[in-house]
Amino acid sequence: MKIRKKSRLENSFYFEHNFGKYSLGGRILYNNRHEEPWLVSVHGARSDYTKSDAVTVGLQERGYSILGFNMSGHNPASKISLEQTTLGNNVKETEAFYSYLDPQRKKKILAYSLGATPALKILGMHLDQVDKIVLFGPAFYSAQAYDKPFGKEFRRIISEPFSYHENDVIANLEAFHGKLLLIKGEYDALDPVAYGKPQGTSAGKVEIDNKGYYSPIPKEVMEMIYHAVSPERREMIIIPGSDHGVVPWIIDHPVEGALILDKIAAFLRS
Repeated sequence: MKIRKKSRLENSFYFEHNFGKYSLGGRILYNNRHEEPWLVSVHGARSDYTKSDAVTVGLQERGYSILGFNMSGHNPASKISLEQTTLGNNVKETEAFYSYLDPQRKKKILAYSLGATPALKILGMHLDQVDKIVLFGPAFYSAQAYDKPFGKEFRRIISEPFSYHENDVIANLEAFHGKLLLIKGEYDALDPVAYGKPQGTSAGKVEIDNKGYYSPIPKEVMEMIYHAVSPERREMIIIPGSDHGVVPWIIDHPVEGALILDKIAAFLRS
């Protein structure tokens, strides 16, 4: 659908994509050469494209033009409640914004948590175009949940032990010939059994050494993603002391965070 331009600044461009009954905002962060974006960033649940600014602005400063956008339901800017949309809609929205990337260059995808599902769906649609994918604490779910409005029914399906085995995205990673960078917190994707939770689920909220951590990603989900790509084409960064909140950790640890961003930029250039 046609976009409605909203604002242009020297190194950023804000616009909206019209989906018919609603519009969603996008933002391009341009590098110093003002090149069209070839990297897209997909935010996670209950978030928006600004929540990963510590990463996207950091990569902009390291020479990348990056497209970010809002998905419906996860933020007030979308003007759609979470219960009025679905993960399937988020996939369609990601595909729409992906189309704004520079058609002349190999594409690179960044995705966070729930955003990994739309990202991996898009990867499967464009295997010949994408050469790098970076996943922060990625999540994927039973494909049966895609058409369920976010809420009780969606949660029921994804909460079933091992429901993620019914996914339709791991095959996309297995068919991918590019490189994967997986970034996880030390205290995410913990063994659920060790914390009194059933196998095939996540550990959730845990306490370790009298400190609380949040581990919403099932251990097996992280392992399935990592092992879907051959060893010579995959890398992993484990953030010490962090749980699922990797981006807040980067913000709170500027020196160490800058080194992480250097590693991500080097991976994207490799």
